[in-house]
Amino acid sequence: RTSHLPRVIMAAFRKRAAKKEVDLDEMVASGPAGAYEALQLFRSRAIRLRTKDDFMGAIKVTAVGSKALLLKGYETAGSELSALFLDLVGEHSYELNDELRALVYEIDDAYPKTSPSRVEFLKGSVKWTITCGAKELGDAALQTRLAECLWEIKDKTAAYHFAAGEAPQAFCEKIFSTYTEANQQDKRDQSLVLGVTNFLSVENLRDANELVFAFKKACSAKKYPVNSKLIQFCDYLLQTCRRDAAPLFKQLVNAYASDLDFDDTVPTLLMGPIAVRLFGIKPKINPMMSMLQSMIS
Repeated sequence: RTSHLPRVIMAAFRKRAAKKEVDLDEMVASGPAGAYEALQLFRSRAIRLRTKDDFMGAIKVTAVGSKALLLKGYETAGSELSALFLDLVGEHSYELNDELRALVYEIDDAYPKTSPSRVEFLKGSVKWTITCGAKELGDAALQTRLAECLWEIKDKTAAYHFAAGEAPQAFCEKIFSTYTEANQQDKRDQSLVLGVTNFLSVENLRDANELVFAFKKACSAKKYPVNSKLIQFCDYLLQTCRRDAAPLFKQLVNAYASDLDFDDTVPTLLMGPIAVRLFGIKPKINPMMSMLQSMIS
């Protein structure tokens, strides 16, 4: 007899739902079966509201449902609703406003901090603000949230998102809160170079300078050296950018080439977007690729 108890409970939930009396939070808290049932109800309510052209109502339902499920540990179910949330805001081409930002933050805060699903939700949120917003790189605050999340999982693309988020101070704080030992100077300096090159790759000379300033200030406060080769490279690079001196830029990159090989991203950014956008240097064309393209065309 007890084996039929979950079915009885679910039948009761469905009956109450039909009367619009169901407490979905109570259903989520009742266990996995209740959480799955709640997921279906949240989703069906959202779709029904969308059919009635009540897009904001549908969006709010998915946000509430996603948060409720995530907070109880049902990450897969919560992620289904957060994905539907992004589908809805994108479908209606909503621009990010205070109300939608609050909903995004509530969903994001409900995720486990280093969850891959959280990364996907934040990437989707940023993509939405790029597609439907006015800024080419999307919303800066969401980019920074994504950057901090990626930094925690040791994803080196975090540096780009700090740059896209116009957040040099936040990036500097992450560097020094992660590499806290005096003997981790190389790690701190390498992170600085990654940051500077990423800021410059999006043509943000102001924040690249701010990052170096904040980095040196933090080093001085902790009595760390501020004259290492990589810090000097950053100084020279920024001075060269201000002078718009292409020949000097090439000499500088060549002179420090062996010090910059700790990460392929650095030379790629230097001789790619930085060289092209800040110094007007045409990218090198692979002769074989050029020949193949001419044959195809």
